[in-house]
Amino acid sequence: MHTQHARFARGKGLRNTLYELGETHERRSMLAERHVTNFCSEFKIVMTDTPLNTEEVTASWHKGAGDGVDLLITAARCNDLVVMGRFTRPNGLPSDLLELMLIECGRPILIAGPETPRSLTGTVMVCWKDTREPALAVTAAMPILAKADHVIILAVDEGAGSAIDSATGVAQQLTWHRIRANVEVVAADKCPTAELLLSAAMSCGANLLVMGGYSKGRLRETIFGGCTDSILRHADLPVLIIH
Repeated sequence: MHTQHARFARGKGLRNTLYELGETHERRSMLAERHVTNFCSEFKIVMTDTPLNTEEVTASWHKGAGDGVDLLITAARCNDLVVMGRFTRPNGLPSDLLELMLIECGRPILIAGPETPRSLTGTVMVCWKDTREPALAVTAAMPILAKADHVIILAVDEGAGSAIDSATGVAQQLTWHRIRANVEVVAADKCPTAELLLSAAMSCGANLLVMGGYSKGRLRETIFGGCTDSILRHADLPVLIIH
């Protein structure tokens, strides 16, 4: 994956560099596999490549060759949920991998918080707006909402007057799934929307934030704007998001 165009190059220095890159790749792969194996051993998670007749968590390890980002996106599309951490230091993958995955994979992504949560199903706050992305997020989060102790549908009133009606409609629909949700509306002010959402999440003691991801365009290289970008980079609690 590090030497895509190197076949046309020549020279001893280049050969040595390519050899070192190959060695680094193999070492990282070995360390990653060891990390996964040790983690599963510590927490008694069975590693298997086929489904087992059990409700317990299982795991598997796969190694692929090719472009790392494309491999991850392809694997994500084959699974129900993607769990990722935020970029904190160079790791051989693009610093905007989270954004690329969110745009391309079509699956919900659970972004881990800075600390291990005691629960994801205590209080769940849904960031609601009457648009496509939050509707997709609610659908993706249904298994979690069904197990939550407390669900809050939060909408930001931007002056259109329909925020509370739309949020109330979502809460009423959830009752058909035996999910009771409280509706809360906060007024938009001079603070960025992301600050309003995170402040509300802190006030209600939310264990998980559910939201749709908005971008400025449809290109792969697009930069997520405003609220989404701030939540992706700075939220101090787990976030379930889909684009």
